[in-house]
Amino acid sequence: MMKDLLLELDKSSPQELGQDIIIEAKFDKAGLLYKFLIGKDGMWETLEDFSEYSRVVWTPKEEGEYMILVQAKNKKSKKPFDYKGTVSYIIGNDSDKLISNIYIDKKNLSVGEKLSLEVETTKVPCMFRYLISSKAGWQIIKDYTVENKINYTVREGGEFEILVECKKPESSNNFDDFKTIKFEVKDVDKPEITNFKCLTNDLLVGEELVFQVDAKYSDDRTLLYKFVKLNPDGKVYCIQDYSSRRMVTYTEKERGTYKLLCLIRDMYSTREYDDRAIIVYEVMPYNNIEIQSFTTDISSPQVNGTNVLLKAVAEGGKNLLYRFKIDGNYGEDSGYTRNSSYLWTSKYEGEYRLIVEIKDESFNGEYEAKAEIEYVIEKKCNKPVKILDLVLDKNKNYLINEPVNIKVIAEGGTDLKYEFLVYKDEKEIEKMNYGNANWVNFTPESEGQYKFEIRVKDKYSQKEYDAHSIIHFNVKAYIPGEIEYILVPSNGYFLVGDIIEIEAITQNTSEVLMKYVTKINDQIVEETEFIQNKKMILTPKCAGKYIVEIFAKNKKCKEGFDSKREVKVYVNEAPPITETKIICDKKTFKVNEEINFSGICQGGKEVCYEYYLMQGDNWNLVQRYSRKDYYAFRPFRAGTYRMLLLTKSYYKKSAYEDYDNFEFIVEE
Repeated sequence: MMKDLLLELDKSSPQELGQDIIIEAKFDKAGLLYKFLIGKDGMWETLEDFSEYSRVVWTPKEEGEYMILVQAKNKKSKKPFDYKGTVSYIIGNDSDKLISNIYIDKKNLSVGEKLSLEVETTKVPCMFRYLISSKAGWQIIKDYTVENKINYTVREGGEFEILVECKKPESSNNFDDFKTIKFEVKDVDKPEITNFKCLTNDLLVGEELVFQVDAKYSDDRTLLYKFVKLNPDGKVYCIQDYSSRRMVTYTEKERGTYKLLCLIRDMYSTREYDDRAIIVYEVMPYNNIEIQSFTTDISSPQVNGTNVLLKAVAEGGKNLLYRFKIDGNYGEDSGYTRNSSYLWTSKYEGEYRLIVEIKDESFNGEYEAKAEIEYVIEKKCNKPVKILDLVLDKNKNYLINEPVNIKVIAEGGTDLKYEFLVYKDEKEIEKMNYGNANWVNFTPESEGQYKFEIRVKDKYSQKEYDAHSIIHFNVKAYIPGEIEYILVPSNGYFLVGDIIEIEAITQNTSEVLMKYVTKINDQIVEETEFIQNKKMILTPKCAGKYIVEIFAKNKKCKEGFDSKREVKVYVNEAPPITETKIICDKKTFKVNEEINFSGICQGGKEVCYEYYLMQGDNWNLVQRYSRKDYYAFRPFRAGTYRMLLLTKSYYKKSAYEDYDNFEFIVEE
């Protein structure tokens, strides 16, 4: 940021012609070289070139308004100057002064903001020229024009000065009067990438890959993102040029290791980028193949001649191929097929290894995953024993002292026998030894977790059992309070003040108690005790996410609850804004004629309006968000214009809720 020199003059402006005026430059740094210049009517005269003297005597030779400019630089500096200071000075009568004052809407701005300037004159008409100070000297913003107002977008930080030169239309001078005004521009904080991640779990060829960038930046700034991909062969592709989208999606066609570079910058930044990050990722043709299970439909051992179904369950790959091999007294090989199962008819007794090998059809090797089972084939006897089904007279709500009838459906063998065992807390408490009855009544005498084991074997079997199955019972002293359904209003859109009825449907209703816990934005605001009422009424007083947790329990339940359900309701402050329209008071548009626009919309609460105007190809913000729904505009040029109106509720944090465009043509 360039600092200003402090200029002190021994005589205040204005002064009479012929006076000696001492000009002295002061700065808080020693060892500088100073240059003194005097400007009048656009012509500059050097009083003293760069030297160590910080003071000079000036004797004006003509009346008029002068600009005194002092430049300073370090002795070893290669720049034209490092510091500067200016002051205006009048010699003689200043009654011909044209500029009475300059007004700006703000003296402190941020990069990217617009500065509005207005010149007040003592006479009309006048012509104006606008210049701004820069490191390279004075730069013209706008050449002579009759407009006494300008809007200027600041694009860099520092202390700046705007020079307004003014003259009468008939004047042949470069200017008849001038005045300066200073303002300061604050640099915005550079945005910073805080996270760059891939949202896709499996990075596969032909599948959509999604990447997202998180960045730290001011909420009132607009951030732009650019994504560049580097292929394994070194080629570079721009996937997305600078845009406000922070998420990019694309598909890879070939496997390999890729790099994705993200560049970010503020919309008004003059740099190529403000921050960058890179992510390295590998794209595979398919997920690794994993065998989840490899089973047979009947357990070992079996007798020769038995059909054994081998089945493999695997994950991964794209198009899986399966190969089943039988290794033993008699070998078989299915070769690679798409079938995940294989029916093996055992022909010879002995010990066997059942093998499955799996690979993707694009894989050139022998296999990618393998599993084995040890299996025994014995001498042929009877058909194997199988439990086909267990039939219970009730499937839930097991209560103490209430019998449960269990019936076993089994097949195989020559003469089946049945045995029943009861366990509680992993200890055997009751046993009915092998017999002909394929059913039993189980009557629990206390609460708790029970395990009921059914065993079946052939009359001639030497095993402990040929087939078995286990049932688990959770026995209670009462029927648990179960919530079957939750009834809520079906409209799905709720506003503050709406009455929302929530009703729980339970079995055994008279014996069930309910408890309701209400949360707003994850904070508990209301909690009831367990009550008989199955219905609650919610009347929201503020917007937010409401969660109603509903607990149910039987009256005999001594601890906690039997079941729990949750209802989520989103309550809005107001209905969304729709039907935004721009209304104009004219149908034809002329240069220098005022045009009035107003906005209307439906919905929302305390609606705010923001207007943008496009002149040529440039959008300009002409009125920021406010409750003011109208905007007046006077065009100075013929051409096509577009007006954009954005609307949103006051409490909304989004950029806008609705908008409307209005295009019009201004004629001479």
